[in-house]
Amino acid sequence: MGRSPGLDKLDKRRRKKISKFMALVLRHKPGEFGVELDERGFCDLEALVEALRRRFPEVDEGVVREIVESDEKGRYEIRGGRIRARYGHSVPVSLDLEPVEPPEVLYHGTARRSLPRILEEGLRPMGRQFVHLSATIEDAIAGGRRKDPEPVVIEVAAKRAHEAGVTFYRASDKVYLAPYVPPEYLRPSGEG
Repeated sequence: MGRSPGLDKLDKRRRKKISKFMALVLRHKPGEFGVELDERGFCDLEALVEALRRRFPEVDEGVVREIVESDEKGRYEIRGGRIRARYGHSVPVSLDLEPVEPPEVLYHGTARRSLPRILEEGLRPMGRQFVHLSATIEDAIAGGRRKDPEPVVIEVAAKRAHEAGVTFYRASDKVYLAPYVPPEYLRPSGEG
């Protein structure tokens, strides 16, 4: 498949806005935009394109497919004529992910003001289905910057937590999920 004609007109900023709107529709507010998710979080690709077009007239299926294919965090997946967000939902869906053994350490970026509470209570999903954990410090920093321009990074002793019974899932090459991580497996990055 060649590049979508609509995509050539999009600059990086516009493409990012479309991707964020896709996440809003697929993760949090499908009904508000006329999109119906099935129990596994999939909707008709055509229905999503129509919802996107109401805000971004230049969007076509090729634009959506290119955004999915070029997304570094693997946020979306297309199967046949259906699309879904792979993680990050606040609406109830069953993502049919299999538990995995995580790497030794994972990371979570967050606002500085949240650190004391997290170290006391653990990492909770906070309105989503799962806690998002990054495979690299760089990705955790990028995620944390959505909440604080100078985020802190928390190291998660993922393998130890897994051995103690915490379930982990791999949502993409860069993102792992857990329903909750107790405080005894957390420490600010850089502390010995």
